[in-house]
Amino acid sequence: MTLLTEADLDRLAAFLASEASPAGAMNLAQLEGFLTAIVTGPSMVPPSAWLPWLWDAENGEDAPTFESMAQAQEVLGLVMGFMNRIAEAFVHDPAAFRPLFLRDARWAADDWCEGFLQATQTFDAEAWARLWAADAVQHPPGADHAGWVTPFIRLGDDEGRAVTQKLGDAQRWIDALVPTLAALHGHWLAERRPALASAPRGPQRREAPKVGRNDPCPCGSGQKFKKCCGLAPTLH
Repeated sequence: MTLLTEADLDRLAAFLASEASPAGAMNLAQLEGFLTAIVTGPSMVPPSAWLPWLWDAENGEDAPTFESMAQAQEVLGLVMGFMNRIAEAFVHDPAAFRPLFLRDARWAADDWCEGFLQATQTFDAEAWARLWAADAVQHPPGADHAGWVTPFIRLGDDEGRAVTQKLGDAQRWIDALVPTLAALHGHWLAERRPALASAPRGPQRREAPKVGRNDPCPCGSGQKFKKCCGLAPTLH
């Protein structure tokens, strides 16, 4: 598997900022934070679920306009390569992961943390909320350990940023971010292992028939699958 280079990331960033992307598309820092939460989170989230939020961070509805299928394949390849790059980092050495804003001064910690928080509120939101609540009980406000969610709130949430600006302690939360990510990855990995160990091995019988392109979409929209969840990227 070929991982993305910095030049590849620049190409992806340029497309996200171009007129071909919807006005509400994430920038590269938001996307990395968003994907990092998915990679380190409670369960696997398929690309079909998270890709719409890349293009429309507010509602997950708008889509980019590609000039050709070749461009669509190239951009989606860059996006998936970006996710693979993040996943590889956490597989090999979570403590060595460096968020984009620490590697490149063009990108901001607040965008990165905003993307991370959005993923925790969009996917497995109940599991994330339980973790934040349990950690707050163990480490109430004022304790030396402020809680796993605190760096993200203090850097990526409007109210949290206001407090951070007032206290002038942004660097504290930037420094806390990488150790917190490593701890979160370890926590959810331990949570997932029993489920993975009990999962049946070997070929599995399909419990439901494959959805044909002309069949009703299983999402319940009433449209054909090819006109709904099976729709190809918009081309112009």
